[in-house]
Amino acid sequence: MIRSIGARFIHLTFVMTGILFLSFLLVSLAPGNFLSQMAMNPQVSPEIIQQLKVLYGLDQPFYLQFFHWIGALIHGELGYSFSYHLPVMTLLLSRIPLTVLLTLTAVAMSWGLALPLAVYGASRQKGVLDRILTGFSYLSISVPSFFLALLGVLLAGRTGWFPIGGAHSPGLVGNGGLDGIGDLLKHLVLPAMTLALGSFGVLYRLMRSSVIEVLEQPYFRAAKGRGIAPRFLRFRYLFRNALNPLVTLFGMELGGLLSGAAFVEMVYAWPGMGRLMLHAVLTEDLYLVMGGILAGSFMLLMGNLLADAALFFLDPRVRERRP
Repeated sequence: MIRSIGARFIHLTFVMTGILFLSFLLVSLAPGNFLSQMAMNPQVSPEIIQQLKVLYGLDQPFYLQFFHWIGALIHGELGYSFSYHLPVMTLLLSRIPLTVLLTLTAVAMSWGLALPLAVYGASRQKGVLDRILTGFSYLSISVPSFFLALLGVLLAGRTGWFPIGGAHSPGLVGNGGLDGIGDLLKHLVLPAMTLALGSFGVLYRLMRSSVIEVLEQPYFRAAKGRGIAPRFLRFRYLFRNALNPLVTLFGMELGGLLSGAAFVEMVYAWPGMGRLMLHAVLTEDLYLVMGGILAGSFMLLMGNLLADAALFFLDPRVRERRP
């Protein structure tokens, strides 16, 4: 297991380097930069623009800029944000925890609901609840996340059950006590539910079909015929074997939720990575864009690594194939 994880880390290092290089190249090929917008201001002289280009290294070819940025990254620095006038690391550390909180809450809600309901629905195929859940799963897949977010805003505005916008109420910003935590959870409910509903349909359908497939396997019928206790039968033979295909989906599901979180954050004014990256792209803030790409790619690759580790423990066939 340790050798396997070590090999995956080496592989992920090359993948991450390739992602960062291509991203840096595409951003550099975009017309203009942050200083181009500043140059349109008649009060800023061309000499000042040139001095700023030299200061930030924007006068160099993109490959030199990339290697300098990688060198700074090795030393724990991600550059300086032109638009916020702050180190990129400071900005990311203030936004990443909220995005991770939103994403992990949505993952817990979607998986916590979809898996047991899929097992129940597959065990009672074509029942009333199974038909309702199957129809709801199709509806969940069909409706985009941003439309669900708009419906959530409408629900909050009409009922007043949930706060609209932000992560804290104005009087509780920075409050780490129970009141602050409770206020954060109230603001978290709607964005997390929106993301969870968007992925519920896919998870339910895949888990339901996987459970049905396991129920029809000879080994499960034989285990059931031997009179094994229902609780042990469901965990050891049904749930564990049906879960394998979904474990491999976990990494991609996490990446999809991270990308969907950007739209949800903008609709709900959630102060996470989504709004920060939108501002960075619109202002062509090179190092802030690269910092966001680095953070998003790292979380996606770590999600895939966690999925592989979970599959290693769940499926003995994977362990047997390891050298």
